[in-house]
Order: sequence, then C-alpha cells, then structure tokens
Amino acid sequence: GNGVTVSNIQFSGASVSLGKFVTGSNATNLGFTQGLILSSGKASEAAGAVSFFASTDNGTGSDPQLASLITQTVKDACVLKFNFIPESDTILFQYVFGSEEYPEYANSVYNDVFGFFISGPNPAGGNYSNYNIARLPGSTTPVTINNVNNGSSNSGPCQNCQYYINNQ
Repeated sequence: GNGVTVSNIQFSGASVSLGKFVTGSNATNLGFTQGLILSSGKASEAAGAVSFFASTDNGTGSDPQLASLITQTVKDACVLKFNFIPESDTILFQYVFGSEEYPEYANSVYNDVFGFFISGPNPAGGNYSNYNIARLPGSTTPVTINNVNNGSSNSGPCQNCQYYINNQ
C-alpha cells in the first residue's frame, strides 16, 4: 500500500502456491478486498467449493522458521521474503489464516501453520531477529489449526474459538 517502500522480494516454494486475489465489490468475510495467497497447495484452488479437495503435494519441503513453531513436520512450505521501509512510525499487516484441514484435522497429527517473521529495529529498543508476529493476541502462541479451531467430535474441544471463522 501507500507509505511503504518494498524491495528485495524473494519467493521460495512451488510456483502454483503463490497467487493474488481481488474481490472488487463482491462481499467476503476476509476483511479486505485484495491481497496475496500463499498456499501449501494450489493458490488457484483456494476459492473452490467446500466439497472439492484441493490439497496438493508441491514437494517443496520444509522451512526452518515455520518448523520452529510446531512439533509436526512442515511440508510444502511457501515463503515470501521482502524488505520494507515505512514512511511513518506505524505499519500494519492484515492476514487471514485458512486451511483445508479444517475442521476434521484440527487437534490431530496434522497441523497447518502460518508465520510472519520480521527482522530489524524494534521500536522498543534492540532488534527483532526472525520474530513471529503471527501469534494469538496477548500471547506467544503461533497461528495453527491446532491452536485456532472450533473443535469437533473427531478433534476434541475448541481451541481459541473466538478467532475461528467457519468458511464452509
């Protein structure tokens, strides 16, 4: 957006994993009308019907930063890195975490994870070094399907239900 200079954009992952969306005037419950899709599957299938199983093995392997957030093995990592310089003292990143593993695989051996890591000057002093800002509010808990879900008869009790939106 305006007020930010972006440089050194680097993508690693399967080319089908990166996409963009523009909803125009179509109403969605995402909270914004345009953005990027980073997927462990095919980004083009993100808007498919719930009955369509869009999971794809992209064969891209793991990512050490994502792997540090969970105990499960990370597969099909999709990573976007960039440098940015804000023109003001505040920066805002909006994101929505979604997973095709919802709801049936929540609290199981599968655990989709999202990380948003920053490095650079910390306004409170010192520097950030791969600090994950994709955490549940007021905690150090990362955003995963095992940490944010509605629970189910298969997966056990609800975890941080107030952050879960059923998009089926």
